[in-house]
Amino acid sequence: MLAAFCLFSLPALAAEKPVYGGTLVYRESADPPKIDPAFATDTTSDRALNLIFETLVINDPNGKKILPGLAESWSINKDATVFTFKLRKGVKFHSVSEGKPTLNKGREMRAEDVKYSFERLVRLRRPRAYFAEQIKGYKAFSDGKAKEWAGIKVIDPYTVQFTLDYPFAPFLSVLAYSAFSIVPKEDAEKWGKDFNFHPVGTGPFVFKEWKHDQKFVVERNKDYWGKDAQGNKLPYLDRVELRIVPDNSVAWMEFKKGNIDIFPAVPNEFYKDCVAQYGPKGLLMEKPGLGTFYIGMNMSKSPFKDNQKLRQALNWAIDRKAISDMILNGRNKPVKGVLPPGMPGYNPNLRGYGYDPAKAKKLLAEAGYPKGLEVEFQFNAGAGHKSICEAVQAQLSQIGVNVKLKELDWGAHLDTCDRGETQMFRMTWVVDYMDPDNFLFVNLHSSNAGSKGNYSFYKNPKVDKLLEAARSNPSWDQRMKLYREAEQLIVDDAPWIFMLATTISTVRQDGVKGYVLSAMGDYKTDLKTVWKSK
Repeated sequence: MLAAFCLFSLPALAAEKPVYGGTLVYRESADPPKIDPAFATDTTSDRALNLIFETLVINDPNGKKILPGLAESWSINKDATVFTFKLRKGVKFHSVSEGKPTLNKGREMRAEDVKYSFERLVRLRRPRAYFAEQIKGYKAFSDGKAKEWAGIKVIDPYTVQFTLDYPFAPFLSVLAYSAFSIVPKEDAEKWGKDFNFHPVGTGPFVFKEWKHDQKFVVERNKDYWGKDAQGNKLPYLDRVELRIVPDNSVAWMEFKKGNIDIFPAVPNEFYKDCVAQYGPKGLLMEKPGLGTFYIGMNMSKSPFKDNQKLRQALNWAIDRKAISDMILNGRNKPVKGVLPPGMPGYNPNLRGYGYDPAKAKKLLAEAGYPKGLEVEFQFNAGAGHKSICEAVQAQLSQIGVNVKLKELDWGAHLDTCDRGETQMFRMTWVVDYMDPDNFLFVNLHSSNAGSKGNYSFYKNPKVDKLLEAARSNPSWDQRMKLYREAEQLIVDDAPWIFMLATTISTVRQDGVKGYVLSAMGDYKTDLKTVWKSK
């Protein structure tokens, strides 16, 4: 993982004492599609639900370590198939939500709640439940042949144990993923699918208000268990407001006026202005991201089904560096494959695609389209995606591919990708857990076609076997060898147009203190330790 850096350095200052109170306004470009952690699969949703819910373990800000969360400690047996977690005592579920008493009445979180929360994921047949399919009895429980998940046992009120079918190297990292947040049965059962609009967790903030496409508001959890290094109660802020401002120009104007405190993912059109005005003050933070921007090609339907040369032709037709330089201020580096630099297992020697229009035209003819073809390219609104997609459209036109652009809001875009209703689509995959498995198995194993992550409906039996072997192999070196072999096969098959690595950038107002940008993305940045100077 690459280290964080600021664009400008300032002399070290004495640490300021945190101040309690105030409202932090955080810009979002789209309404969160889902707040229920069982249903959420995107970073916009995670930004909101991470304020309310918590997991057994968490990632450190650099993404290098797994730290205690709701579990204060854990032990692992010799063959890494039994994980036993000791829960913190005194952790309480929210006693209020939307300003009203919750059904759980603020009771203590126990081991039974952990078991319920994991089983709820499967009962609801949610997209990311399979992240934990290695837990013993998953299939029987998922198929309805068992009344409970055999591999999850409550040892006592503060101890829960997971037994795996096989050693699974990323297991602890997986448990830090938001889908495995712990929820109270009373409130989850009362609301059912509408729990999404009445969320209740153990986190530092409680749900207050959600005006769709306008704002999502949470307030300080007065009963929160967490404390800072000096023993002071967290969080410091009274309120956090995620303000939905789809238009970048409007959002940037509001930030410059001081009406927005934190502006993540600085738009490229305002980047130079941001560097000039906020960089010297140390208020602009950037670091290489752990995500890959790609263009998927749906291999379950024409024209990309059973046509490797067509998919390869489109890869050779794209000048990734030109797109980065002209549209993205050179901030996003071209990638050869699936894994971004900084991700464990990244292969700098991967054989990828360059920019070669002549080769692209030759492959296009060999693919059966000597006179070109027309395809529909779907993308989601916001975050400057349209400019990138228009550049791709222009470059593909140079080889005779007529691209028809289709713009949808984020939620609708996800839904159509889930259902395989696209031909070409824009997507960015950002790390959920720090392991190549999260990129390669999740996005490209055939069992995950559709809503589980494989939106290209890619299927290669040899790749499947390599990925299955890699996730269960206890040797790190052997796992990396398997992943590299699988990634090269994937690149050769070209289910994606492999585009660019992500860059994380956030700018804040001078009065915002204690903000530490997470290596996993701004949506993972912990706001409970953020405060505002008076």
